[in-house]
Amino acid sequence: MSVILAMVIITWQHGKNRALTQLLEKCQTQDANHIDKIFDLEQENADLMEYTMELETDNSILLSCCSNSGLQADTTIMD
Repeated sequence: MSVILAMVIITWQHGKNRALTQLLEKCQTQDANHIDKIFDLEQENADLMEYTMELETDNSILLSCCSNSGLQADTTIMD
């Protein structure tokens, strides 16, 4: 009787171990995807910060022109 019980427990433990291994692999895949997404968002943030700095520079130039009575007819703004 104890041999049968031991075999049942071993089989149950094996199935549980297999399920936990699959769950671990799924979590590792999700972690890798999340890390990739973090790197993508960090790059996007850096690009947006650079664009914001460009806009602030352009805004400063325009403010300077406005405070100096506007642009003269022969003034050209170049990018």
